[in-house]
Amino acid sequence: MTRQVLSNRFTELLAIKARREKRRISQREVARETGLAKRTVDSYARNEVTRYDAPVVLALCNYLGCDAGELLVIEDVEDPQMQTALLLA
Repeated sequence: MTRQVLSNRFTELLAIKARREKRRISQREVARETGLAKRTVDSYARNEVTRYDAPVVLALCNYLGCDAGELLVIEDVEDPQMQTALLLA
């Protein structure tokens, strides 16, 4: 079985921005330029965010030159716990 999760494309969009600008962009630079905490930027980079605050999403979208729908995506993922539950039922 699958379940849906909300994830972000921060790392992908940052790589696109870096290629477009022909330079390396560090997460520390993103934090400095957006005014966000480095820990927040790191959480987005690792896709470990579980709460999406509007000011953070807006700051990242403005920096990356994207819309919220480009940054945040809904994905279907395999859920092994649901598979096990079905087998045991």
